[in-house]
Amino acid sequence: FGKTVLFVTHDIDEAIYLSDEIYVFTARPGRIKTKVTVNMERPRKQEDLTSPAFMELKNHLMGLLAEEQQTAQAAEMIS
Repeated sequence: FGKTVLFVTHDIDEAIYLSDEIYVFTARPGRIKTKVTVNMERPRKQEDLTSPAFMELKNHLMGLLAEEQQTAQAAEMIS
């Protein structure tokens, strides 16, 4: 149909499985930290959830979120 849909989720697996692009936000104030392109074939299958490409992307996203968590904790300690 040529439609664009915006999903907001905290579930990394869901984001990868459903998305072509994922935007990772910063800690407060929430701004776009980075855009990650999901280069996986469509339609995605259940087996994709355990593929090496999926796991690599998941680890990358978890690393980006961990950076933001550390930034937020450091800012809390300062204030």
